[in-house]
Amino acid sequence: MRAYLISASLLIAIFGSIGTYLYSKFSALATMDFSPPPVTVNADVTHAETIQRTILTVGTVIAEQESVLKAEVGGRVSELLFQGGQAVVSDQILMRLDDSIEQAELSRFRAEQVLAETLLKRDQALAKEKAISQTQLDTRAAQYEAASAQVEETLARIRQKNILAPFAGSVGVPMVNVGDYVSAGSALVNITSAQNLEVEFSLPATQARDVEIGLGVRIETAEKLPIAQGTITEADPRLDPIDRTRRFRARLEETNLFPGEFVRIAVLLQEQTEVITIPETAVTYALRGDAVYVVEQGDNGPLATMRMITTGERFDQRVEIRSGLQLGETIVTAGQHKLYSGAPVTISEDSPL
Repeated sequence: MRAYLISASLLIAIFGSIGTYLYSKFSALATMDFSPPPVTVNADVTHAETIQRTILTVGTVIAEQESVLKAEVGGRVSELLFQGGQAVVSDQILMRLDDSIEQAELSRFRAEQVLAETLLKRDQALAKEKAISQTQLDTRAAQYEAASAQVEETLARIRQKNILAPFAGSVGVPMVNVGDYVSAGSALVNITSAQNLEVEFSLPATQARDVEIGLGVRIETAEKLPIAQGTITEADPRLDPIDRTRRFRARLEETNLFPGEFVRIAVLLQEQTEVITIPETAVTYALRGDAVYVVEQGDNGPLATMRMITTGERFDQRVEIRSGLQLGETIVTAGQHKLYSGAPVTISEDSPL
């Protein structure tokens, strides 16, 4: 019996010691703080800025004067009097088609004109002496006029064989070579006057209502850097029946753009609005929507809370906030990838607060 009592006492002592040890350990663990350390982030506050409303679109640069010269009549190219890219003046001869047949006809018709003129003068002298009838004199006059008309007609056909520059500008690469036969309507060469450039663009009816002649436009790169300025000078009075858009043209100031170049356009509206803006780096873009982390004061320090926002226009590496933030709120601008909603944060000393 005594052995049983001794054994029970030993077991009680052993398990009591183990229990006391485990109790002290778990008590120590219960007092420890296992929460993650605060995340160091950069932050900024929302600002109010006055911006000019714009309409963003795309368009094409065109020359004020440009044309594709085409043959008025058929013929063989006998001379090319220019090189691609050459500057030319108005009425300069660029190309000649073979006119040997017309030149031969011109010689014959001029000879007939001289003969008709000689006969007319002789009959006029005879008519003064009443030696011929008035009918014969009228016939001679008609023959002279017909001969003169044939000369003018042949000269006009010869002029059609000379391709002239319709205005001063630069010619492109010729589309034909010497010896080629061209038919009436065949394209021969492009000519462009790049001194005054315009940009052409179209806007849907909802945006076209806010645009009028006289508004400014800004030509931008893909990074929204301005490269040219201009003013809207022309507008179609009606919408295109196919795509329901209204076409506009704006005259550009001096620029290095090329006719035919595809450009990004910002139409500068007259409206100016005060809006809330934040740095563009503060926005987290996701499929469910745009969001920012707002720094709020918790019981144990600042916490980062995710908030969904609606963004607007972007300019100078800042973005307009149309809903979701109030003026003066603190938002995280760098370090969002380490955050979750409710995460403790520490604001870096480098932050512009």
